[in-house]
Amino acid sequence: MAESYLSSIWYRVADLQPRLRSHVKVHRHRYRGRPWYVLHDHASGRVHRFSPGAYMLIGQMDGGRTVDEVWRSLAEAYDEEAPGQDEVIRLLSRLHQNDLIQYAGSPDVADLLERYNRNTRQILKQNMLNPMSFRLPLIDPDAFLRKTLPAVRPLTGWFGLLLWLVVVSWGLITAAMNWAPLTRDIADQMLAASNLMIAAITYPLLKAVHELAHGYLTRARGGEVREMGVMFLVFFPVPYVDASAAAAFRNKWHRAAVSAGGIFVETFAAAVALIVWASAEPGMVRAVAYNVVLVGGLSTLLVNGNPLLKFDGYYVLSDIVEIPNLGNRANKYWGHIVQRHVFGAKQLREEVATPGEKAWFVLYAPAAFVYRIVIMVGIALYVAQKFFLLGVLLAIWSVFNAVVKPLFKNIRHVMTAPALRKVRRRANAWTFGSIGVALGLALLIPLPLRTDTQGVVWLPDEAHLRARTQGFVTDLIAAEGARVGPQDRVAEMEEPTVRARIAVLEWRVEEMRRRLTATEVQDRRSAEVARLELREAEAELARERDRIAELTIRAAIPGTFQPALPGRELVSRYVSEGDLIAYVLPDGPRQVRALVPQKDIALVRNRLQGVELKIAGHLDRPVPAKLLRDVPQATPQAPAAVLTTAGGGPFLIDPTDSEGATLLEQAFIFDLLLPESAQDAPYGTRVYVRFDHGSEPAALQIWRRVRQLFLKQFNA
Repeated sequence: MAESYLSSIWYRVADLQPRLRSHVKVHRHRYRGRPWYVLHDHASGRVHRFSPGAYMLIGQMDGGRTVDEVWRSLAEAYDEEAPGQDEVIRLLSRLHQNDLIQYAGSPDVADLLERYNRNTRQILKQNMLNPMSFRLPLIDPDAFLRKTLPAVRPLTGWFGLLLWLVVVSWGLITAAMNWAPLTRDIADQMLAASNLMIAAITYPLLKAVHELAHGYLTRARGGEVREMGVMFLVFFPVPYVDASAAAAFRNKWHRAAVSAGGIFVETFAAAVALIVWASAEPGMVRAVAYNVVLVGGLSTLLVNGNPLLKFDGYYVLSDIVEIPNLGNRANKYWGHIVQRHVFGAKQLREEVATPGEKAWFVLYAPAAFVYRIVIMVGIALYVAQKFFLLGVLLAIWSVFNAVVKPLFKNIRHVMTAPALRKVRRRANAWTFGSIGVALGLALLIPLPLRTDTQGVVWLPDEAHLRARTQGFVTDLIAAEGARVGPQDRVAEMEEPTVRARIAVLEWRVEEMRRRLTATEVQDRRSAEVARLELREAEAELARERDRIAELTIRAAIPGTFQPALPGRELVSRYVSEGDLIAYVLPDGPRQVRALVPQKDIALVRNRLQGVELKIAGHLDRPVPAKLLRDVPQATPQAPAAVLTTAGGGPFLIDPTDSEGATLLEQAFIFDLLLPESAQDAPYGTRVYVRFDHGSEPAALQIWRRVRQLFLKQFNA
């Protein structure tokens, strides 16, 4: 018998005679082709999974044999494959803590009370440490579910699945047809006072049906549901049922169906509400339907149905891929990798897992961690827009539970875990050294600090020749590509009624003059009124004569003439005042007009050290540029459509602007001079602009962005 199998505290458990409690049932499952043994505690409703090796011990605990006798029989039968004494002690500890075994003789009442109190404290501790979701058990719903199951049983099988597919497909088609009105101002509508009042009623009702679906699906497949209560989700009370008994089902699809029951109900309700919303007139019915769409759709997509959070979607994924406790096992696998391969704790045994399971562990743990941080902080910031103090507290608490607490827990493990006692110095060196290196890199090592944006090769405003009055284009005097100078005539227009109006106004002016001459002799008081009328008629005549002059289009700058449309299409075309007729492409150096977001304006103005451009189509050739002009005031108008999301640019446009020219957030204009090597870039070409600000440690850059995020979200 190998020495490594022995334990210094074996004497404390050797003479115990354990056996499984009467309310614990054993089920044999297969996960990924391998057998496992599931112990279902009917008293608590909990389910515990053990490997075949562990069950070799558990199966021989009959209350008559001692622990030492069971272990020795295994050691003789399996030799090196037998578990060590420390492993047996850990298994007994796990069984004892979960109240799965009892020992010969009278029960230790004090120990039972202590375990009950410890479990109560543990539940309270979990509730306090997770303000996003904590539970308050209330009743046993099993009798109610058993009596009402016949009424809903048809919906728990294939008929219910087919009905769900039809309705949800119909809802998706309806959503696609009404996508724009459905998503318009969705964030503001969710936290509107009227919507919150509706949500206070619809959300608990929808969640009640959601939880009852879990209960009915569990009962329909032979499981028991012994706990129902209220769960406070972001401090909002919603009902819940404990359907953990489904974990004892042998068929993985039955287990997955129970886990997915709430998702089916919420998406079904959202689809029905979406169909009602699309058909209803504005009013209470439409408002309630929209709220159900938000609750059933968004909550399922982002939270409840997402497998990266430990809600229904997580358990569905775990059942389908046949990896129970996926999240915990993935975290333990990463911990084992670090302890064994980084700290050098070679004596640690790796948890039994197939290659496929290990691949899931490697991917799932970091993805779940990142998504959990993003969704919790995102919810907190979203709530803080309307309820500042609550949102800030929620954000701080979420970051503490997701980052700070696990960090200190892992540090404590490194410093105190018995499994690391032989490599404690190396583990401490790696842990605190890594923290020190990370802090040093973040605080001391400067990294490039840049602002990346986009611009366009800019054609000056005076190069745009626009109609100064309405009329018909009668002639293009300048040919396409011809050289023109300032004030050169390039096109002629005609307005058929203007000359008739001038003739009428000329006769009116003559009439006013004669009337004035007559009144000056006969009535001096009336002469002043006639004089004013004459001046108005003369001014109106002057304006109409000016319009005659405006019918001639002249170049404002020297350059190359380029009509906006081919000559045949432009001649005889009617144009309104302000319509574009032609361009005069200037001979001088070309400029780039760039837009800078508000969040970067302070860096660009105060820490600018250089500018670099890349012309679209020649991204492999960066060229330096000079700053010509900085417009001090922000603009809500996009200089060119190519800079907005409608034209493939980075700047969002205001969805309420039908013309798509108004920016969602104001930006600042910078004019840059193209170097000689890029003067052949066509006007209107997209340009990628990089403003260089030198270097700065990563921690300061992160702090600036986080501060800007809070200032923006909280309107501070």
